[in-house]
Formats: sequence, C-alpha cells, structure tokens
Amino acid sequence: MTNADKDLIHDGTDPSGSATLGGAPAESDRNSLSLSPNGPLLLHDVHLVETLAHFNRANVPERQPHAKGSGAFGEFEVTGDVSAYTKAAVFQPGTKTRMLSRFSTVAGEQGSADTWRDVRGFSLRFYTSEGNFDLVGNNTPVFFIRDPMKFPHFIRSQKRLPDSGLRDATMQWDFWTHTPSRPTR
Repeated sequence: MTNADKDLIHDGTDPSGSATLGGAPAESDRNSLSLSPNGPLLLHDVHLVETLAHFNRANVPERQPHAKGSGAFGEFEVTGDVSAYTKAAVFQPGTKTRMLSRFSTVAGEQGSADTWRDVRGFSLRFYTSEGNFDLVGNNTPVFFIRDPMKFPHFIRSQKRLPDSGLRDATMQWDFWTHTPSRPTR
C-alpha cells in the first residue's frame, strides 16, 4: 500500500476535502484514475480534466512555465533519406520547411536570472504542407511526473509566493516528499 492509498478514507475519497467543480467529493487530488497501477488513464476522471483545465486558464503570463526564452525562425532541410521510417512530407529527401526553434528556462519567470540552476526546455515548430508539426522537450533524462494530476502541483511548487514574491524551498520539498514514485516495468 502506497502513502497515497493510506491517505484515502474508507469511502475512497480524499480526506483533503477536494471536490469537483460541481461540488461532488473528488476521488483523489493526488492521483488520476487509471486502469491499473501502470495502465492508461481514464477519460471519465472528471476531477483530472477539471484540474488541468483550471491550470491552463490560470494565466499569469510572466509566471508561466517557459516564460523566459528566445527563439529564431529558419529553414529545415532534409539532406539524408529517412523515408523508410516515416511518410510525413516534412521528412522526405530534399524537402525544405520553414520552422521556429525556441529555447527557454522552465521554472524561471520573466526577469529571472539566466544563471539559476533550472531545467531548460526547447520547442520546434515545423510549418509543413500537411499542417504544423510541434516537437517539445526538456533536458531531463526521463519525465519525472508520471501522473498528469501532479503536474499543476509541481509547477506551483516551483513558483513564487503571491503574497511575498519570494520562492519557497519548503513548497518544493513538500511536493517531492509527498509524491512517491511508482516503479516502472
């Protein structure tokens, strides 16, 4: 039994008192509903969908992840033959495609120092004949959050406190210590 399972009371609800937007008790504010411990997430997890939608709408531009960065427009040209691996027009031999590349800090908001130790992110947008193709990533060896329910909590743990404008190491520590990782198969 995981720590998250121990936190649940007998009727399966989260003792934190979280509720859906409709007022119904939330199953859990820490974990998404899934088919099995390593199985796919279930779309009927209303609380997950509402949590992610609320996170996307909570827009403070200077405090958004990847707020500080720079980019450049250019052209991508395929110089080798990779057509054995893909049918996408953008990767066919000799194809030239307009593109945008962007590099950014992840947790650092606008105005933050470039010298902070922080995850770095990148995005590539290819303007192809078949529509836009976006590729994004960051310089972590594996993505460290397996459950999307935890993503908004992680991002908030990295941000400044609204009342003081200061970062809070305790908030970050609390996130990591209350987020046990599941073994991978």
